[in-house]
Amino acid sequence: MLPLAALSAAAVLLADLSSPPAECRGPLTPGAVVRCALAVSPAVRVAEAEVDAAAGRKEAARPRLPSNPHVEITAAARRGLWNGERDVNVYGRLSQELEIAGQRKKRLAAADADLAGQRTRVEAVRREVAALALSYYYEALAAAEQKAMLDRMVAAAGALIDLAETGARAGLTSQIGADVVAANLVRLRQQQIDAGRRVTAAHVQLAALLGHDPIHPPVSAAGALAPLPVPEDSDALADAAEQRRAELAVLTAEREFHARRADALRRQRAPNPSLVLFAQRDGFAERVLGGGVAFPIPLPHPLGRTYAGEIAEARAYMRRAEADREQLRRSVRAEVAVAAAALRARRDELAAFDPARLARAEQHLAALAQEMAVGRLPIRDAVVMQQTLLDYLLAHIEARRAVCLAAVELVRAAGLLPEVGVP
Repeated sequence: MLPLAALSAAAVLLADLSSPPAECRGPLTPGAVVRCALAVSPAVRVAEAEVDAAAGRKEAARPRLPSNPHVEITAAARRGLWNGERDVNVYGRLSQELEIAGQRKKRLAAADADLAGQRTRVEAVRREVAALALSYYYEALAAAEQKAMLDRMVAAAGALIDLAETGARAGLTSQIGADVVAANLVRLRQQQIDAGRRVTAAHVQLAALLGHDPIHPPVSAAGALAPLPVPEDSDALADAAEQRRAELAVLTAEREFHARRADALRRQRAPNPSLVLFAQRDGFAERVLGGGVAFPIPLPHPLGRTYAGEIAEARAYMRRAEADREQLRRSVRAEVAVAAAALRARRDELAAFDPARLARAEQHLAALAQEMAVGRLPIRDAVVMQQTLLDYLLAHIEARRAVCLAAVELVRAAGLLPEVGVP
């Protein structure tokens, strides 16, 4: 996976190069986040520019002649040694180099392999950008949900402290209890402020990735904190990753490019003949027309140019690409296995939360102030119960966030982004 910090920094620095579409504002679904991120991503544009550059290199290999015709015209003043007669000799020569060993075909094959590799790099970058966008989306969604819950808890804690202060003034309860409630309220407010900071940070990161001004982010996350649909079979995911991960296709294309380049260099060893036409007018009032064929004389290495060094370099790069691909293949399968195990673990953690108990926890938190007001619950017990239930509910949100991020990592590792069904 490409470094998230590097991609985020590139998005912040280059966001003004492309204006985001109008639909990339306001609350966004995960599908909209991915589409908008891909539409304005500088990293994707860089990869697409590399494709255009490779297409230019292929176009440069298309000419059928290896060089342009060469025309030579010379003139010489002629003067007789004995009779002093003067005249001018004019000579003209036209030559055209030809390739007869199929060099052009080999050059085009190498250019095709280069172009295929650059195109697969675009897919690799698109996958990383989509994974980053979804990560920011789920971070923003979880942070907003946590902040909403803490807002409710701070309001409930305010009601508790009012009851505690009233009871302390009336002599019904101890002032210590009121101070305990006040201290707990400070802790809740700290959590509330930190949750607000995380919401702002997530929105800023998301806005920067989508090409908006991060100072005043006009975006937010909309939808449920629910993970992407991911197949359960780890073996099938690992096999799919070997077929779909663009990095593996890049290295395959790179190996093919160097192999084709070595073939093209070997063909360059073949001497290219040149067709020659010449015309001459000399001082004897003769006009001469003629033609022929010229051949270069190949000399052995290192006296002459045989492309031995370039061929050795291309073969070495070809072996390196083979080794890199095998190393990456192993790493990809390991990534999928680790991501699948992480997702299973996160799902098990989430399954430990009972939905009915979660609903009752929300109800208990809402009823704490009333229970304390009627005297059925001491202040100290109310404070302890409030913090315990709040920690339980916040842990549930964190578990859902972890499942969502683990699912994003698994579909990224399996090469399913951005084609995976994103709502």
